[in-house]
Amino acid sequence: LRRSENLASMTTMAAGVAHEIKNPLAAMDIHLQLLRKAFVRNTSLTVSDAERYLDVLEEEIARLNTIVVDFLFAVRPLDSRLRLGQIRGTVSEVCAFAKVELAAHKIVLREEIASYLPRINFDDHLVKQALLNLIKNAMAAMEGGGTLIVSVRQDGNELSVSVTDSGVGMDEQTISKLFEPYFTTKASGTGLGLTMVYKIMKEHGGDVTVTSKKGEGTVFTLHFPVPESEYIALEEGGQREATYET
Repeated sequence: LRRSENLASMTTMAAGVAHEIKNPLAAMDIHLQLLRKAFVRNTSLTVSDAERYLDVLEEEIARLNTIVVDFLFAVRPLDSRLRLGQIRGTVSEVCAFAKVELAAHKIVLREEIASYLPRINFDDHLVKQALLNLIKNAMAAMEGGGTLIVSVRQDGNELSVSVTDSGVGMDEQTISKLFEPYFTTKASGTGLGLTMVYKIMKEHGGDVTVTSKKGEGTVFTLHFPVPESEYIALEEGGQREATYET
């Protein structure tokens, strides 16, 4: 059964890669033909004459490279380097990085980070990548602007990082397919963003969950396990009342 599931997953991935590669190759083929015809008509071309064809070729080559890089990231084992530390600074850095682009899309960003958080084992680079993927998805769901809330809190023996948007939301059918490779609701998406997020969280021994309601918005939550040593220390010191920094 496991082999059958793995084969089905590989088939889906292969079909997705073939579909994604086919479009840029078709565009490159068309513009090479147009460039050839332009040479036939004019015998020789200046850079400015050929520029519009070359621009498309460069753009499609870059697109192919992105497809391949994303695919390799999705199938290769991650080179994760988990270190015990506070995730607060990582989350704040991502929010600061995204704030300007969010503001340009008329999206208000709110940070709600508990004043006391246990340390967890995490890879700073991979967590940033996962959060940026979720923020970009939220931005795409709020084309007319809205509110994005990034919150961090402790929930029992887990540390939760949530990205909440006030966008268009999703139905149950869409939610059930979200983490499948190459499934996307975006016109220009690769469909590997959430696959990467899922893989990153599994590398951390955690999970990612989603709740959504059509027309009301979506909440993605990253669940990180709190090391037993940190959890015991918290219990011995007594639970501290959660307060938030914004």
